[in-house]
Amino acid sequence: MTTRRDVKTGVSLVAAVETAEKLGTTVDEVVAARLSEEDMMRISAESLNISSWTGLRICGIMFVMGCNQAGYGIDWAVVGGINAFDSWHDYFGFGEAGVILGTMNALMTIGTFVGAPFLALGDTFGRRGVNFVGNALVVAAALLQGLAPNLPCFFVGRLLLGFGTALCTAPQYMAEIAPVHLRGRLVGIFGACFQVGSIVMNAAMMGFTQWNSDWQWRAPLLLEGLFPFLVCVFIYILCPESPRYLVMKGKREQARHVVAKYMTTHNDENAPIVPLVLAQIEESLEESNTGVRAAWDYRIFFTKQVGYRTMVLLIYSLFQQWNGGGIIGNYLTPALATIGINDALDQLGINLGLTAVYFIFTVFGSYLIDIFRRRTLIFTGLVSIIIFQVATTITSWQYAQTESKATAYLTIVWMFLFQICSASFIATMHNLYPVEIISLPLRAKGMGLYAMFQGAAGVVNTYAISLGIVKLGYKIWAVYIAYNFIQLIASYFIFPETSKLSLEEIDRVFETKGTDPVKLSLKISKAKKEKAKVDRETERSEL
Repeated sequence: MTTRRDVKTGVSLVAAVETAEKLGTTVDEVVAARLSEEDMMRISAESLNISSWTGLRICGIMFVMGCNQAGYGIDWAVVGGINAFDSWHDYFGFGEAGVILGTMNALMTIGTFVGAPFLALGDTFGRRGVNFVGNALVVAAALLQGLAPNLPCFFVGRLLLGFGTALCTAPQYMAEIAPVHLRGRLVGIFGACFQVGSIVMNAAMMGFTQWNSDWQWRAPLLLEGLFPFLVCVFIYILCPESPRYLVMKGKREQARHVVAKYMTTHNDENAPIVPLVLAQIEESLEESNTGVRAAWDYRIFFTKQVGYRTMVLLIYSLFQQWNGGGIIGNYLTPALATIGINDALDQLGINLGLTAVYFIFTVFGSYLIDIFRRRTLIFTGLVSIIIFQVATTITSWQYAQTESKATAYLTIVWMFLFQICSASFIATMHNLYPVEIISLPLRAKGMGLYAMFQGAAGVVNTYAISLGIVKLGYKIWAVYIAYNFIQLIASYFIFPETSKLSLEEIDRVFETKGTDPVKLSLKISKAKKEKAKVDRETERSEL
């Protein structure tokens, strides 16, 4: 395997860094200058016209991967929606909040935690193989839940659903297959498909309120298997294997075919982007200080060379799980009860509206992510979330004092604004940022570790909300306000910038010795911005 060489100097990035160290030059300045010379975003954009057969093939991938997300979104809507059905509570005999409901929701995240390590098998059987198995398990789990004769059977279905869902995760695949200049947008739209499932199911559940039988809650649980079934049918027909996985397995020519077919307009293997992408992948594998290890070996994540990535993964997973969105998701019914909204149809209608708004602004966010820096969006999202959580706490408190309908309605307005800001600034990155910060040799296991962190944080969060709403009522919002403020400070000092970099270029941010990842990433971002400005001025002067 050959190392990718710098076009101007004829040396690899690592060699350039070593030379800088010998000469006493600042290493991060060398790396920033080196990466700014090779404008992957521009070359990728020039190589692909999305209004072509290639664009249609990418749409096919988006359909299948979108079904992954939609399937997960259905469960989010089902669990939050059936909690408003009396038939559901009468059959199993428990209330709208408390230990039993908390256990049902927690079993999903426990299953995710248990299944997450098996994502590492994506390096053995391929990204598609693991995804297929996960969706097949979700179909089986949907049947177990929907036809459950008793609570233990339902619990088993929830656990299996979480296990399968852990394997269904597709952000890694989307980030690896997407053309460089479209990575943020495509992964963002992929993430928005979560809400498609939620919207469809929320609308259906408003109709189910008219049923007067156990099928009122059984039917939506069975429908959880619809989108996963579509994935199982089409994944090997419409989705190629990841070129990065193929290179890892020594199948360079197959990888070349995939890159040409999905990253160039005319399936041109001689297009500039093709050798450049392949060379970067090979260099990343050759120069990585982690190496490719056995699927079961997670020890590398707790070593000095990978520890920073692990810390970012952990903090980001807590950020995703503990920002307060779970109250509007699985526990919207008891949350609305704290402001006097108890009618099932009203609750489902509000849930549908919140979900639809989240979908629209997640799609909007998928365009913002290629315009603004990742860190800028994270900071903006956290500040806006804190503001609207404070507003929600104040109006909920006022309702508790006066039971005024105006304060109840105003609380709902704050919830909608919370959804708008969360979707616009943060939601897109939940499927993108964790993938970007993990190097290729560790990406499959890293996403498994990320899912484990999410699962553990989700279990804590699920029980905390379920019990917290019972004991604290509307005051539970204050807990999340305090946490999000801490998260805002931590994010500033810990999260590196990854926008407008290829996945392999991001590796340099973490693996360049003697540098701080946050400072280096910001210098690279600045260097690329200045390089683009110079190029634009040069083009104008030549006209």
